[in-house]
Amino acid sequence: MISAAADPVSTIGIYLYGLARPECLLSLDNIAGLGLQTADSGTGLVVQTPVTALACGGTQPTVIALISEVTIADFSESNLQTLSWVGARAGQHEAVVAAAMHAATVLPVKFGTIFRSIESLQQFMEKHGLAIDEALGSLRGKAEWSVKGYLVEAQAREIFAAQDPVIASRRAALSDSPGARYMQQKQIAALAESALENGVTRLAHDLLQGLQARAEASRVLRCHASKVTGRPETMIFNASFLLSEESLADFQRGFAAQQEAFEVIGLALELRGPWPPYNFCPDLSGASL
Repeated sequence: MISAAADPVSTIGIYLYGLARPECLLSLDNIAGLGLQTADSGTGLVVQTPVTALACGGTQPTVIALISEVTIADFSESNLQTLSWVGARAGQHEAVVAAAMHAATVLPVKFGTIFRSIESLQQFMEKHGLAIDEALGSLRGKAEWSVKGYLVEAQAREIFAAQDPVIASRRAALSDSPGARYMQQKQIAALAESALENGVTRLAHDLLQGLQARAEASRVLRCHASKVTGRPETMIFNASFLLSEESLADFQRGFAAQQEAFEVIGLALELRGPWPPYNFCPDLSGASL
């Protein structure tokens, strides 16, 4: 959401987790202990930095920034390229946002958003105040849910191939000659692969169309390889949906219907949530940090 540019003179930065309505202050005691781990600027020891709140909007603030003081040097290129370092702190970032979400509407920002000072954060909030307020208003009572689809390709390939009249006719006309039959089977295998690709494209399109109609908004996301998902099936669908409290039950019914309809071809669907609406936040880039 925001790309932070650290001030080379400063050693302490203001880390931003997200922007929320003032109701989040009611849970601040519970959120305070969930902050990022950072190196103490004096001793170098890793400490848990407390989460505090910065109000914006005068005597009756409408937006609260959830922040921590962090050591800027912690966010070095080396650390940001170390999966274990990033993974632990990204989890802490998400825990703060999720805890705040239980108490108020939250506009989360991406991991690693740092301002050089309280003043620069205040300037950012003032500059984007209208966009932030509108975004919080549009996200009120809504959460993000993810739907992922995993396909057993061998099962789907055979089903799509059986539905293809060209492949059916080629199979019926296989030669008795071993050499000719081998070449024909190679051609049929290529056609079956093409049928699988086309079938997956149609399947993903139909699935997205069916779920989009029951959601406030949707975002199509990149599919991941099996080494990332940890599953033997191929991920062929990955999308996030913004759901209101009122639309959730209808979406779940639609999801269950899609799950049942596509199960026969080897597609397993996974619904998870609710999450903070990371994929439905406005672009507030361009701030001078």
